Amino acid sequence: MYSRSAPMRTGGRGIWGKTRSEKKKQDAQWLDPTFAAQLERRHRELQKLIDQECQNGNQYMIRMKQKHEMEVKRKETIHKEYMKHLDEISHKRKPLKKAEPIPSFILRWNEEHQKILWERFVQYCNIGVSRFELVEVMSGSRFFSFMRHCGFVNEVKSSKIIANIRVKAREARRRHKMPPLPAEVIEKSRAYHGPGALTPANIDILFTKVQRKNKYPRKVIDFDGFCELVERVSIQVFQETPPVCRAKAIEVIKEVKVILTGTKSKANRFHDDKSTYTGVWRNGGPRPLSTVVTLCNMMDRSPADVRGVNLYYSQHKLNPFPIRRGQR
Repeated sequence: MYSRSAPMRTGGRGIWGKTRSEKKKQDAQWLDPTFAAQLERRHRELQKLIDQECQNGNQYMIRMKQKHEMEVKRKETIHKEYMKHLDEISHKRKPLKKAEPIPSFILRWNEEHQKILWERFVQYCNIGVSRFELVEVMSGSRFFSFMRHCGFVNEVKSSKIIANIRVKAREARRRHKMPPLPAEVIEKSRAYHGPGALTPANIDILFTKVQRKNKYPRKVIDFDGFCELVERVSIQVFQETPPVCRAKAIEVIKEVKVILTGTKSKANRFHDDKSTYTGVWRNGGPRPLSTVVTLCNMMDRSPADVRGVNLYYSQHKLNPFPIRRGQR
């Protein structure tokens, strides 16, 4: 416990605390020239004492003097570097070199080829999209369907067992005169019937390589990436020089059409034959009648006064809630 006479460390003046007037005196003291002269005199005296001790062989003072000199040199070098930095900033900066433009794969194609590619790109990007919208990015599934319709995908190459099963299934469907599957429709209508050199896995790998260059968060490509992908695929399929591969790819892409193979529902007698309908649907289904009870009939929407009473009752002094029998 502290006594009342003993100074406290916190609060009040105490030993360590200083009043505002003392702080002002201390601040003003540094501006006084006589005080500065006294400090310089003391500094010289201390320097003489240190030199004398060093001459007498005081090892501690020698080490302290060496540390002081090293610190002074370090501060001088920092000051010089800082002044050089200020000089560099003050002078005019050299003009920066213009960044080289990113190589565009669109420019590798002719103007006619660009138009054809743009038409196919827009067609496949907007499959299943409203006609009032325009999508200008393509997903991996849309690009794969485009490659299938072109004929650049050889799905038989991926697995011989699956290929044999498909061949047997086709023969059975033809024997029983059944409609062809969507895959058979695509194979018949594809534009290129040559030896396809790519599998679905190869196309997916190429798509991810090109997609990483884009800035889109989703796994999509723009028109520039589409042109690059078509060129890469054509080089692997035709295995010739890039100009020849581009020309052959355009000839194939010209004949490509969007193929939409949706599922068709089978016949259902309970839905197609209206004589099997029962209940309300036998008579044509429900109809909106005037006698139907709705909120418009249940709620009184006529004008009312401030208290919420109908104006007709308030003007004619009628009771909106008549008294029942047995009540007074």
